[in-house]
Amino acid sequence: MPKTNPSYTAEFKREVLAYQASTGQTQKEVADHFGVTANSLRTWQRRAQAPLGAPEPGAATESPEAELRRLRRENRELQMRCEILKKTVGIFSSPSGNDSR
Repeated sequence: MPKTNPSYTAEFKREVLAYQASTGQTQKEVADHFGVTANSLRTWQRRAQAPLGAPEPGAATESPEAELRRLRRENRELQMRCEILKKTVGIFSSPSGNDSR
C-alpha cells in the first residue's frame, strides 16, 4: 500500500515552528514529538523564512507576455480603487452643511 503525504494546516505548521523556537529542541526531537518528518519541518522553516511574495521553489514562472497582461490588469484595478478612495475622501471631508447630493 503506497504511503500518502498528510496535509497539515498552516496553523499547525506555525505552532510546530513556534514550539521549536521556544524550546530550542533539535528538528529531529520536535519532529518526533509532533509525529512529522524532520524533512517536513525543514521545508516549513525554509518557506517561513522566504520573503513574502517570493515564488515557491520549483514553481512554474509565467511568460513575460502573460506577466505583462497580469500586471496591466492589476494596475487598472488599483487605479480604479485609488479613484474610488479619492472620491470617498472628498465626500466625507466636505462640510456637512454643503452636501450637494
